[in-house]
Amino acid sequence: MAETQSSRSDDKKRKSPYKNLKEKLQKNRVETIQGVEVEHRVIPLWIKLLILLVLMILLFIVGTMIGYGILHNPFGVFNPETWQHIFDLTGRSS
Repeated sequence: MAETQSSRSDDKKRKSPYKNLKEKLQKNRVETIQGVEVEHRVIPLWIKLLILLVLMILLFIVGTMIGYGILHNPFGVFNPETWQHIFDLTGRSS
C-alpha cells in the first residue's frame, strides 16, 4: 500500500509534456522591461485578423454554394446571371 501512495505522489510531481511545453512558451513570452512584466503575443494580432477575414470570405463562398446547390448546380453561384437574377428578385438595382 505504501508503494501505491508514493507512486501517486511521484505522478503529481511529474508534469505532462503539454504542461512543460506551455511553461517554456510562457517563459519566452514574458519579458521584464524597467521592472514591468510585458507579455508578447505568440501570433500577432494582425495575422489573427487576416486569418479571420480569409475564413469569413471562405465560409461565405461555401455557404452560398451549399444554399444554391440545394436546388441547382453549386458552381452556378459564380455566374453573374445568377446574381443579376437575385438582385432582380429582391428589387435592388445593380
